[in-house]
Amino acid sequence: MSHSADDKGGHITIEDVHADDVHTSDVPDVTRVISRRHSEIAKGPGHIDVHEVDEKELDDAEDTILAEQEFTPQEYKRVRWKIDLILMPVLMVIYGLQFADKTSLAAGVIFGLREDTHLVGNHYADLTTYFYIGYLVAQLPMGFVLQRFPLGKALSVCIILWGAMVMILGACNNYWQLSLVRALLGWFESVVTPGFAVLTASWYLRREQTLRQCMYYTMNTIFGMIFGIGNYKIAERQLAKGGLAPWRVINLFLGGVTVGMGIVCLIIIGTPKEVWWLSKREKRMARARIVSNGTGGGEQHPWRWHQVVECFKDPQFYMAFLANLLCTIPNGAITTFNTLLLKSFGYSNLEALIWLFPGYAFQSGAVLICGILVYYWPKLRFPIIFVCQIVSIFVFLFVGLGGKHPDTISNKSRYIAFCFVYLFAIPLFMMWPLMSINIAGRTKKTVNGALLLVAYCVGNIIGSQVMRPSDAPYYLKGLTIIAIMIAVNTVNFGLWWYYYWSTNRKRDRAFLDSGLSIEQREVENRIAGETDLTDRENPHFRYLC
Repeated sequence: MSHSADDKGGHITIEDVHADDVHTSDVPDVTRVISRRHSEIAKGPGHIDVHEVDEKELDDAEDTILAEQEFTPQEYKRVRWKIDLILMPVLMVIYGLQFADKTSLAAGVIFGLREDTHLVGNHYADLTTYFYIGYLVAQLPMGFVLQRFPLGKALSVCIILWGAMVMILGACNNYWQLSLVRALLGWFESVVTPGFAVLTASWYLRREQTLRQCMYYTMNTIFGMIFGIGNYKIAERQLAKGGLAPWRVINLFLGGVTVGMGIVCLIIIGTPKEVWWLSKREKRMARARIVSNGTGGGEQHPWRWHQVVECFKDPQFYMAFLANLLCTIPNGAITTFNTLLLKSFGYSNLEALIWLFPGYAFQSGAVLICGILVYYWPKLRFPIIFVCQIVSIFVFLFVGLGGKHPDTISNKSRYIAFCFVYLFAIPLFMMWPLMSINIAGRTKKTVNGALLLVAYCVGNIIGSQVMRPSDAPYYLKGLTIIAIMIAVNTVNFGLWWYYYWSTNRKRDRAFLDSGLSIEQREVENRIAGETDLTDRENPHFRYLC
């Protein structure tokens, strides 16, 4: 394993090493280092204190660390391909269904939902608010459930229940029924993003995680296109033949597909210890493959209250919380009002659905490209965020101002700009992997992820209310507010980036002063991850930025 030092600051870079190189003969001589560690009567400087870890847990941790050297790079590569081919397609489909189910409301509103259920005033926007209230309230209790029960089974049951809620939406007849079911839908969907983040961290190296998460994030817009066409055809058929209202059939269809995929999840997904499709040797290999992460996996762990306290003392939590809040204000607005904005360009109800597709396609390609860039050049994460933020500010202002000045800015120009509006989501997708990449400690990850998604819910609630009916059809006030929020968030991202850089630099200097070798550092980092220590308890942990 190669290591480099910055002559000016002693900045040692370990995470820049290619993922396939971490399982070669250059991995530290773990047996020798652990043996020396056990022989020391007193811990020297830099040794991690694991006094709260029982002897069996420490033995299991060391066994997993030792297992890292049992397998060849070719074996690791083969098991990673197997994981990719079996696990990733299921995660991608489920994540895409989450977006399709969530936006079924936007499709329903142009196919009779508002009239059939007697929605008036701000009722339609309130339905999005109720969804995110359910999502928000569920975060901590459902995070506790995901930690205390087998991860794969808990996720799968919630997916089945959320599919059932989508189907029940198709039977609602008034505002209050819709409100209750939307809140329950938000409750059961709340597990997907944090649960998938923990699941991804259980299977992949830190530098691999962003690309894998971007792969299922792209399904948001891809499924938006696929089910957009399906919704269009369902609506067209129902309008021609009569019978159930198109929006009811759309919900029954989407919910049924989700329930079916939830059953597939029950069979397929889980942590390496839970799944049936790996042999005993492959399970050991899959667990050993990620031991260098220093963040642990998705296995069940006791609830550790001191990690809850640490989460609130961690500066990165507050910057991440604000980033989630400000990123999701435009998300709540655009997810709910995208079809209505397109109608302001002069399109009909059916045309508004179809003309969403180019923007969806652009976002899918952009998210995947950004994931690939960060995989090969991890230090590009924050520069990509800044570029997307600046472009988004311009796009939101252009689309809003264009409606007020039709003689200067044509609807065609506004539509072309609108296709780029989905760049606002890329900073969110670049940020979410940090929940699993830069946070260690199972309880801390649970609490951190839950509270960040509380911010996500609040931001979406605010976003759904920013676009007021009185501002229709151009929504200039709402789009201007969104642009201001993005500008503030750009400054926040800069502070977050600096925090990671400065913390790594301080830890590198402390490491150089400690007298420990690179081998000892690597083993100590692995032990910390396997014994459920946090990123702040482990001085050998380095933030990816």
